[in-house]
Amino acid sequence: MNWYKKIIDLICGVLEIIGAVMVSLMILIIFYHVIMRYFFNMAPSWTEEAARQLMICFCFIAMMLGVKEKIHIALTIFVDHLPRNIVFVIELINKILILAFGILMGCFSIPYVTQLMKNRLPATNMPVGFQYLIPVVIGILIGLIVFEQIILQIRFGTDEELKKDGSQPKEAV
Repeated sequence: MNWYKKIIDLICGVLEIIGAVMVSLMILIIFYHVIMRYFFNMAPSWTEEAARQLMICFCFIAMMLGVKEKIHIALTIFVDHLPRNIVFVIELINKILILAFGILMGCFSIPYVTQLMKNRLPATNMPVGFQYLIPVVIGILIGLIVFEQIILQIRFGTDEELKKDGSQPKEAV
């Protein structure tokens, strides 16, 4: 499991850097668009499309990193008052649902990729299928990340027990 975690961490680290580059590019492109539009009265047509594509990619990468770091929104007011064994089951069901979401997102995006690769975006001439390729990749990664979380939970208990311990189990590090 140690090698699996290292590979996932490496992929997520690379995607985190890619996400930071995407946000930087998006800011620069939008800044360029605003300058060209308001000062020179000639906005390039490609800037809005490029910024939108970068935003789509960044949002999916951020979603995947949120699942990995467990920083997504969670309503725990009810679960906090339940016994540990029930919390364990609820957390496991939650992770299984997130796993199913990742797999379904990836699987249902594949037909769009194949059907829309021949279509082109008007300003950048980029294949439309590329914007549907991102959910496929991110869906697979979400599935792999949550699979690891499920294995850790089954082996070592609930997320809260791992947090109270103050450290991850040695097999998870």
